[in-house]
Amino acid sequence: MKTLFNNINEHLGMSKEDSKAFFDNLYDFLLQNEADVVDYQGLKIQSTPPLCPNCRSNDIVKNGKQKGMQNYRCKHCGRQFRITTGTFVYRLQKSQLMLEYIRCMVAGKSLRACAREVGISLPTSFAWRHKILAALKNFDKNVNFFGIVEIDELLMDYSEKGRKYSSV
Repeated sequence: MKTLFNNINEHLGMSKEDSKAFFDNLYDFLLQNEADVVDYQGLKIQSTPPLCPNCRSNDIVKNGKQKGMQNYRCKHCGRQFRITTGTFVYRLQKSQLMLEYIRCMVAGKSLRACAREVGISLPTSFAWRHKILAALKNFDKNVNFFGIVEIDELLMDYSEKGRKYSSV
């Protein structure tokens, strides 16, 4: 699985058909191994030692498990955290559905179509899409493109109408 994620930068130079085939193969591979986005976070943390999201110290210890997920405690500041802290899957109640949602999103389906296919509500679909887009913004700033590169902008309307006291 590690080599699969190491080759993700090669995807950026692929044609549209190859790119679709790559994502389909990646999705099938993850489904065959019954992986979800939390498993990917686990692979990521195994390859590099975890850092405290509060003080960025690497002086941490394991601190039990909760709901099958490893907890860590920072010896420097005393804060407790998980591998998902600070990621777009933090506090997701249905993280096992996120891969299916990302597949729908990459396919270009609307919010309503993604919500209907995955089995989540429309506000959840809206929040998940914004979480994913915010995570992609910080993904990798040092990607080198080659060949013919086409760039288009994505404009998304954002409205807080009807949300007097809370925000997404």
